[in-house]
Amino acid sequence: MQVVFFSKFANHLTIKVIHSVYEKVRKIFMRNYLLFFVLFLRFLSSAQQLPQIKTIVYDSSSVKGYLMFIADYNLIVMDGKGEMIYYYPAKKLLDFTLEPDRRLYFVTKDNIFLMDSMLNIIDTYGCKNGIEHDSHDRKFLPDGHLLLLGNEKIKVDLNKYPKWKDKCDKDTTGFLSTVLQEQDEEGNVVFEWHAKDHYDIEDADYFYDNNFCPPQWAHSNSIELDEDGNILLSLRNFNEITKINRKNGSIMWRWGGKHNEFKFVNCPQPFYGQHNIRMLPDGHFTLFDNGNNIKPHAAKAEEFELDEVNKIATLKWSYTFDDPMSSNARGNVQRLPDGNTLVNFGLSARGNLSFVVVNHAGKKLFQLNYSPANTYKVMNYTYPPFKLIRPVINCFDSAGVKYLDAGAGYTSYKWNTGDSTRVIKVLNAGSYSVFVPYNGKKGYISSEKYILSDIEHPCGEKLKQ
Repeated sequence: MQVVFFSKFANHLTIKVIHSVYEKVRKIFMRNYLLFFVLFLRFLSSAQQLPQIKTIVYDSSSVKGYLMFIADYNLIVMDGKGEMIYYYPAKKLLDFTLEPDRRLYFVTKDNIFLMDSMLNIIDTYGCKNGIEHDSHDRKFLPDGHLLLLGNEKIKVDLNKYPKWKDKCDKDTTGFLSTVLQEQDEEGNVVFEWHAKDHYDIEDADYFYDNNFCPPQWAHSNSIELDEDGNILLSLRNFNEITKINRKNGSIMWRWGGKHNEFKFVNCPQPFYGQHNIRMLPDGHFTLFDNGNNIKPHAAKAEEFELDEVNKIATLKWSYTFDDPMSSNARGNVQRLPDGNTLVNFGLSARGNLSFVVVNHAGKKLFQLNYSPANTYKVMNYTYPPFKLIRPVINCFDSAGVKYLDAGAGYTSYKWNTGDSTRVIKVLNAGSYSVFVPYNGKKGYISSEKYILSDIEHPCGEKLKQ
């Protein structure tokens, strides 16, 4: 009798608990149904919509080959006409490197991945000796060595430095400091350089890194080799480029920032928060001047000639967008083989400006707008960055009705008409294209455009652009 009673009591109690939980969940949902609905719509839109890109082509011959870039954590490949061929909504992908021998590397917060031509991972690289990997930049050297950026947490009592302490009230025991690490072909560390051993805490500009915890003291963002084999390091938070002796680690000179050793010629304003120091074949250097500081100036691409003996930095060329603005972060400059220059404005203060291609006279040849404007790096390659195996659209007639077929073997289809089936009915003349999954779940790749001008005989034309 007791067993039956307790059994019924337990069942009754279970029902009451379930009902109570149901009522709480129901009330939460009813109070927030609009929020849940909005989040659901966002989920659907993120799963179905392509990245919203607007291209303005002023000169159709200005971009040759392919454009590859990361914008708002989407990896995107476009052709020279400004048409998106491939995109990969990868939240963990921060950067990429495509070497002249066509080795492609994807970069996340923690690692560098060598990819094959179908975007499968072949190998993994990263800092060693307990150094945290820094995804900003890396340099593959001619001798097979790899030069890496890293970070280490150094102990500093930030209470002694109120301006730094104000940056982060969660952790006042220190900040992140730059480390350079060179590894040989077997992955052995053959050179290691620590910023903490060469700079003073006050060398940094307090304007930067107010959202990082622990604070990023130097915030190095690019590395390059000079003609003599020594290292150029761009430290954003110092507004400085430092040249480092690759053999003994000594500082050879400092360009920009509080300890600038160079006289600027034809350059009324120093660079602020700069990115992407690169050496040109003629020995000149390009960089992206973000212009972001307490008293900002317009972001610009700059080309300098350096006289290292007399410490003179002569500005030889620059480009500022016709609607001048600073850039809060990121950005890069690429001098193209034909002499034109690609300028990526990074986290542009303009809102939707991503990058432009200009000639030597500063005339715009190509422009891309992307909202939000948050483009880490843009590169132009004359060859495909990986195998671009694109779906082929075919037309067929069934009982007098014309259809377009994107082909079998794909798990989803995203037509520019909004359709999501393999086969669609042809109703109007126009341009048709479709995105399908690339090699499983490694992004999406598009067909070439299928252009129909005669709706009466669409399958007879087979016009493709």
